Amino acid sequence: MPKLVETICPRCNGNGYIVVQNEEIDCPMCEEEFMHMGGKVTTHNGYVMLPIEQTRKNVEGGRESITKWSRETLPEKGKE
Repeated sequence: MPKLVETICPRCNGNGYIVVQNEEIDCPMCEEEFMHMGGKVTTHNGYVMLPIEQTRKNVEGGRESITKWSRETLPEKGKE
């Protein structure tokens, strides 16, 4: 099984929301549900777990999907 790493959500760029027809809606890709004080809580955390082979380091030291084009990536991909 490949090693999974926390990466910036490629759909919302880590914001937790996307813009559809001039409306901001919650990003379905980085949605996370967890139990807190006996109730289910839903949050949009801005990151997703991807295999390390499908990610690269960005200039700020974080990880992002190799399919995401941010113009701030380093040339090496899949490296830690």
